[in-house]
Amino acid sequence: MNKVKKDYWHYSDLVYQEAEIKANRFNFTFTGALIILDILIFVLSLLGVFTAPLALVIPACIIAASLFISPLLVWLIFDKFVKYKYSLLQWKECKYLIYVPVYFALLIVDIMLSQHAVLLIVIPPLMAAQYRFIRRDWWLIFITTVVTIPIIIYGSFLFGLADYNLLKTVNLEEADSIAERFNLFNAKRAVDLFLHHCLPRIFAIIAIDFLMASIVQRNVNMLKKQVELNNEVNDQIEKQNRLQTAVIEELASVIETRDLGTGEHVRRTKLYVALICERLAEEDKYKDILTPETINKIVTAAPMHDIGKIAVSDTILLKPGKLTDEEFNQMKVHSVKGGEMVKNFFKNFDDHDFYEEAYAIATYHHEKWDGSGYPDGLKEEEIPLAARIMAIADVFDALVSKRVYKEPIPAEEAFDVIVKEAGHHFDPEMINIIKTIKDEFINASK
Repeated sequence: MNKVKKDYWHYSDLVYQEAEIKANRFNFTFTGALIILDILIFVLSLLGVFTAPLALVIPACIIAASLFISPLLVWLIFDKFVKYKYSLLQWKECKYLIYVPVYFALLIVDIMLSQHAVLLIVIPPLMAAQYRFIRRDWWLIFITTVVTIPIIIYGSFLFGLADYNLLKTVNLEEADSIAERFNLFNAKRAVDLFLHHCLPRIFAIIAIDFLMASIVQRNVNMLKKQVELNNEVNDQIEKQNRLQTAVIEELASVIETRDLGTGEHVRRTKLYVALICERLAEEDKYKDILTPETINKIVTAAPMHDIGKIAVSDTILLKPGKLTDEEFNQMKVHSVKGGEMVKNFFKNFDDHDFYEEAYAIATYHHEKWDGSGYPDGLKEEEIPLAARIMAIADVFDALVSKRVYKEPIPAEEAFDVIVKEAGHHFDPEMINIIKTIKDEFINASK
């Protein structure tokens, strides 16, 4: 049961992980759009729309495109070729892989296109806004974007388009030379550029960053409240499930004591069922059927397999010798009675899936693969999966346990009996799979 419980993800972790995965996927896709933007800038520069020197445009566009495409290539290689058991989208630090290269690529584009494209630098913060609010990350992004504005403005003056707004009182033809621009760059001009070009944009960036942070914080608070409410509901459901399990096991133990049992049969068969379910869930055929939730329902319902014995007289249950045909027919009634009791107990139960598993186990755990079982003579996969699993667990424990009519046999011998009954009593494919957990079975019987 430990493995089953470990497979359950806490709801809050699941919600946040799903949100991060969606954010990573969106931002990876968005970098593809930025590559198209970079190509468009390059084409427009070749056509003369942007007048930055081609000696600057060509390497700048190539470097920017390389930075834009690098996260996509890493994602493609990791998920499509390496095929690790986890997707790169699930990596906690994946966000940095995306918006760090995007930031430097946009910095290059902004400098190349002069001050007109400076607001492109808000793209990394908007990318970061897709993720869970982390104060440290937000301050890092905020400081980085604010510091970047002067870098863009001064870089544009020295290397970007020959823009009149940045090159006031300067002959633009003279400013075509990068060397000439360096000669024109002095303390007075640096102060002028900062006051007239950097400060207004810094204030705009600050406003955008704070607005972004407030929106993200609000969304996170709403999500946190949703998680808290859902966890409260889950806690109540878990308490009800524990109560339900305790009642089922206590009822099954009471019924078993009529058969001179001690409650150990209930405990052991439940453990065998868990072992079988967990092993089957590793196979492709069963992994989508035997989910952790389904396994939990089957294991919880397992103690009810003999609940119908309450309708069988003590004379038959406690008979030390072999039953007569008439007595055996009366004994067989316990499977039908068990199904009826489950139906009466759980027909109005909210968890219909649990009811179906419990009904199948109580009613059909004496059916046999070749159709010679009871009560309905079902065969092969007509027998519900939960009942086929329960049949193996029930027979194995009966073989290794002392009964009024028999002595126990060694666990290894009992397991060999189970294997020999493949194709007759038990599902042969299932038996072939559980051969790999023979040692676990034997240890569980002790």
